[in-house]
Amino acid sequence: METAVTLLTIVCYGSTFYLWWYLRTPVFFFALLAGHVGAIISPLWPLLYQFSYSPGLTVSYSLGGLTLFKPVVLASAWFYPLPALVVFLLYRTHWWFSGYLTALITGGIFLGYHLVMEWIGLMFNIWSYTVSDLPFGVASWFLSVLMAALVSLALLYIVLLVFRYPWYTMLMVLLPTTLLLNLLVRGLLGAPIWISLLFRAESWAANIGLISTLALLAWGVHIVAWGISRVNREIVV
Repeated sequence: METAVTLLTIVCYGSTFYLWWYLRTPVFFFALLAGHVGAIISPLWPLLYQFSYSPGLTVSYSLGGLTLFKPVVLASAWFYPLPALVVFLLYRTHWWFSGYLTALITGGIFLGYHLVMEWIGLMFNIWSYTVSDLPFGVASWFLSVLMAALVSLALLYIVLLVFRYPWYTMLMVLLPTTLLLNLLVRGLLGAPIWISLLFRAESWAANIGLISTLALLAWGVHIVAWGISRVNREIVV
């Protein structure tokens, strides 16, 4: 599995260099770098959402009980950015267009992509959940998929906003984007549910926490979709 992740990462970087030459923009390359930066905070999520990675994965570093694994760092280059960059490429080549409804459809496609990623991770035991079911029978993996899809959708919005900026401005904006989006989505919007998990709240509090998190995620999708529909710039070659 680690070999497959490494090969896919290499293929993604090779593709970004080609697209940099073909479309005259480094935005694809910068987005992959942003994915790596986002991996810095990834050791926090197993603690908050009570899941664990396979102990067989190669460790990059371990600090204070939080472990960052090498395959996670590599996969972070494309895990969130890949669907966003594919759709951005479709925008640039007239195969897709911006609008509220199409942004919602795009979010649904991203949801499907992350469902596949989640299925692969669980099937190969790359990660597993300590708490399999949340309140109301909602699967823990499904909440993770919802959050990942929102991060990818928001990343697409940022890419659409900055791809015509000078390269140095584009880099400054994009580099911390995946990290900040994860902090916003998994850290802030997910706070009502991870707090109830972390402190083993009563069932009624956990129910409120899950409802609050799902409502906040839905609100986040609406805000991002509205933002994409308001992008007033030419996004074709």
